[in-house]
Amino acid sequence: MKISHTEDYESLRRRDYPPLEVLADALYWQSQGDAGKMASYFDACDQVKKKYPKPG
Repeated sequence: MKISHTEDYESLRRRDYPPLEVLADALYWQSQGDAGKMASYFDACDQVKKKYPKPG
């Protein structure tokens, strides 16, 4: 049995991506020489992309 979503992947991703405030904070800390928060932000985005892959 194949499971399918009724929403498109873009809507599902948009709902689950980290808030932009998290990105803003990560950008600030990256500019101060600490890339840890940016790496965490990208990791969270990658998890969302894996959870809701592009079709095809």
